[in-house]
Amino acid sequence: MLPHLVGLAKRLGMDFDLQLTRAPEHATELTSEHASQFDIVVAVGGDGTVNEVAAGAVKSRAVMGVIPTGTGNDFARALGRLKNLQDYFHRIVAGTVKAIDAGTVTIENREMLFVNGVGVGFDAEVARESIGVHMLGGISRYLYSLVKTLAKYKSAQMRIELDEKVVEAKTYLVAIGNGISAGGGFLLTPYARLDDGLLDVCLVSDVTIGRVLQVLPSVLKGNHDRHPEVTMERAKRIRIKSDTPVSIHRDGEVPPRKVNDLEMRIEPGCLQVVV
Repeated sequence: MLPHLVGLAKRLGMDFDLQLTRAPEHATELTSEHASQFDIVVAVGGDGTVNEVAAGAVKSRAVMGVIPTGTGNDFARALGRLKNLQDYFHRIVAGTVKAIDAGTVTIENREMLFVNGVGVGFDAEVARESIGVHMLGGISRYLYSLVKTLAKYKSAQMRIELDEKVVEAKTYLVAIGNGISAGGGFLLTPYARLDDGLLDVCLVSDVTIGRVLQVLPSVLKGNHDRHPEVTMERAKRIRIKSDTPVSIHRDGEVPPRKVNDLEMRIEPGCLQVVV
């Protein structure tokens, strides 16, 4: 894969420096360190790599480009999917720069950036399960992990604050989207926009395994809001308190510890990207 990518960049006459990450958060350090030397810092990888590069780009006010080579690539989907990698390289060369929103999630006084979305509850537990699945990619990986998670997952009693609105209920999942999808193409927040100054929120109340399987196909189409168990909201600030610890994911990355309390906020127009 790497020689192919380098070949594409050279054929387009790009003046570039290639840096490989060595550890978690290294991409953030590299972006901050080299941003002033280049017009664009390009994240080559999946949503986790994009997240780290974006964190560095926000801090250094760099322009970010994306070449999606991961399993999910949900942020690239929100930017507008292209046919092949060559088209993504052409976008880097000939695209325009646009200011988009990002979000922050705060857990135990630690504030972290996200660009695509945060999942709380079931979808985060599926993401946790998928960490050990290496033989599949994209939606297939997510579906396999979903089936394994279904039998053991239980809803949690949550208090969910959406700006001034409060929802208290036994909740299966909360998906907070800056982008439209998660899990490699599940359109949990299909109406989300990267530049509207709001976070889209999909709330799913307590449901049975059978009902999850009934609703699931509509999530692939993005019309699951027609089901009574699903509520769609928008907010600038979301706070979630759960009676029992729940899994979360941030742009697909799952922290090792489950949490009881977290807060998300929108940061309008803080990230410059090539579109």
